[in-house]
Amino acid sequence: MKTIFLSIISITMLLLTSCQHSTEQKEWDVSQGYVPDSTTAVQIAQILFVRVYGEKVLKKKPFVATLKNGNIWVVEGSIDKGVDGGVPHLEIQKSDGKIVYLIHGK
Repeated sequence: MKTIFLSIISITMLLLTSCQHSTEQKEWDVSQGYVPDSTTAVQIAQILFVRVYGEKVLKKKPFVATLKNGNIWVVEGSIDKGVDGGVPHLEIQKSDGKIVYLIHGK
């Protein structure tokens, strides 16, 4: 769990650093949380999905993020109808980026 937490911190710092170099990015408002939008949630999820499940998880794209109860991003992979198998599922706190739940369905 400590490794995942350190990975999230590293990813967050990487994302923040890359955002500073773009002139098209809005200024980041910390009051909106460390994971302020669905794009950020999907980027973090994709990194973790690949790290935990390997490159083959990219076949479950697109990854879609929805906000649950205003404070938890739920990111899930996609699967074609009629195809057997599951998708990766991640729940991450909007406020601090803490991973609440990570699983891959069968």
